[in-house]
Amino acid sequence: MGCAGSTPAKPAAAAVETEVAYPEDGKKLRRDATLEQEYDLGGQLGEGGYSRVKLATHRETGQQYAIKIIPLPKPGQSVNKYLSNRGAIMKEIDALLDLDHPNVVGLKEYFVQNNRVYLVMELLQGGELLDSVLEQGHYSEADARTVFRQVVLAIQYIHSQGIVHRDLKLDNLLLVTPGNISNIKIVDFGFARKEHAGSAGRLNNMQTVCGTPGYIAPEVIRGIMQPSGDPVKEGCEDPNHHYGPPCDLWSAGIVLYMLLSGMPPFYDKSEPRLLRSIISGKFSFKDPVWEPVSGEAKDLIRKLLVVDPAQRLTCEQVLEHPWMQGSGGAEHLPRTAARIQDAITRRRSSSRLTLQQRISEAIDASRSVTPTVSRTL
Repeated sequence: MGCAGSTPAKPAAAAVETEVAYPEDGKKLRRDATLEQEYDLGGQLGEGGYSRVKLATHRETGQQYAIKIIPLPKPGQSVNKYLSNRGAIMKEIDALLDLDHPNVVGLKEYFVQNNRVYLVMELLQGGELLDSVLEQGHYSEADARTVFRQVVLAIQYIHSQGIVHRDLKLDNLLLVTPGNISNIKIVDFGFARKEHAGSAGRLNNMQTVCGTPGYIAPEVIRGIMQPSGDPVKEGCEDPNHHYGPPCDLWSAGIVLYMLLSGMPPFYDKSEPRLLRSIISGKFSFKDPVWEPVSGEAKDLIRKLLVVDPAQRLTCEQVLEHPWMQGSGGAEHLPRTAARIQDAITRRRSSSRLTLQQRISEAIDASRSVTPTVSRTL
């Protein structure tokens, strides 16, 4: 990442491909300026399977944001290097445009230039949830409830806005501020889908198989795997295969299971065997880690990890469940904390810093950079 000598002169028009249909007629799309005129780009905060994220400082206000950078397909090509087409990228923007909730990440605006999309997102400085859970030194059912209530409220809200996330997982739960598990937000709407006026019912007829294997719902998997566990042969896909918003509640059940045990309910090094076990819906609470966990918590998990989505609890039913209404469970869960520590240690073996540490380093570095200096991408 190099540096230019000064702020570039303002062009007659921003570098935007105007022939592309942008969501809601280009709402929140900046056409009057370039990204570099509005923001100073800092260090990289992370990189996922489809994008990378950098720190950005607004030149006029000094407010800091996270910039998600997504490459567009090259001219003449239908997909980018991650095999995402332009339509799929626009669907992520579409899902984010109007979201405004305490537990959902916000999109301020976006730019399209240099054959990339730049999403100017709210900066969540607290890092990943599990890192913070361990740092507080004491972890209990009450803490898990505090986190899970926010997850369910976020799901309830996005569903009310006609949006299904389709990739809910622990990695997509970030803290707004360091150490505060009472203020978390759902992020990454790369697989999300939004229902518009005139397309009622479409969200109950989704067919695309997507998500993270350990969290994906059985009804989603059936697009590529038969109930018997045998793969669906190419060309023999069931035209009646479909799923809807309840897939997010299955993922929420996986999250709750992991919050209370520090391990997933379904696991296998072989992805086909993993998917077969998810379709079967068979899991247990036999591990000793579950001994101190309340029966009400286990009951809620059982009612979320139901193979038939029609029998799965809704957000409203989850919020009314006795465990969610309760206030007990303040005792420390040492075995769960130890399992979480093991999981984090394995994950960190390939990364020197936690997300929170990377954000802090990027912010510190940005303070030593003159705001008028433009950093190229």
